[in-house]
Amino acid sequence: MAEQSTTPTDTSRADRRDRVRELILNVGAVVGLVCIVVAALSMLLGVTPLVFRSGSMSPEIPTGSLALARSVPASEIAVGDVVSVDNQQGVRITHRVVDLAAAPADSGVVATLQGDANPVPDVSPYVFDHADRVFFHVPAIGYAVGWLTSPVAIFFGGALVGAVVVLAAGYGPAPRRAERPEDDDNFSSEAQEGHRA
Repeated sequence: MAEQSTTPTDTSRADRRDRVRELILNVGAVVGLVCIVVAALSMLLGVTPLVFRSGSMSPEIPTGSLALARSVPASEIAVGDVVSVDNQQGVRITHRVVDLAAAPADSGVVATLQGDANPVPDVSPYVFDHADRVFFHVPAIGYAVGWLTSPVAIFFGGALVGAVVVLAAGYGPAPRRAERPEDDDNFSSEAQEGHRA
C-alpha cells in the first residue's frame, strides 16, 4: 500500500488549525478559571457585585458602574457609607446613608438614604440589621456585566463552551492529505495487472 504525504500548504494549514485550537482552549481555560475564582471569592468573602442602572449616585458612581459590596452588620454602618438594601417592595436600592438611628427593640438601625444626584432623601427610612456596604466601584464595567447576563450573551457563551468541548475532544474535520501522483500511477498499474491475471 502506498504511503500518503502532505504538501507544505497542508502542513501550514494543519499548524494554523492547531494554533487556533490551542488559542481557543487557552482562552476558554482562562475564562473558566476567572469565573471559578470570582465565584469562590464571592462565596468565601461575602462579596456581592452590583450594577448601577440609574444615575442616582452620580457623579461619584455613574450609571453603568460595577460596584462590589460586602455584607456588614448594622453596627458597622456609618453616615456617608454607600449601602445596598431592599425597600418595602423588595427592590434593591443602593444609596448613601445620610442619617442613622437605633431601631426599636434592638433590631438594627433605621437609616435614611439619599442618592448623591437626588435633591431629597428617599421617602421612607430603611430598617435593617445588616446591609451590603459598597467598598469598590469601576465606571462603565457594569454595562459589560449587564450584557453578559443577557440571553444573547448566554447563547454565545454556551456556543463557546460547546466549541471548546469539541476542540478539546479532538473532534472536527480530519486534515486532508494529498497523495503523490506516482502513488496513483503505481496503484492503477497494480490494479490493471491484477485484473489481467
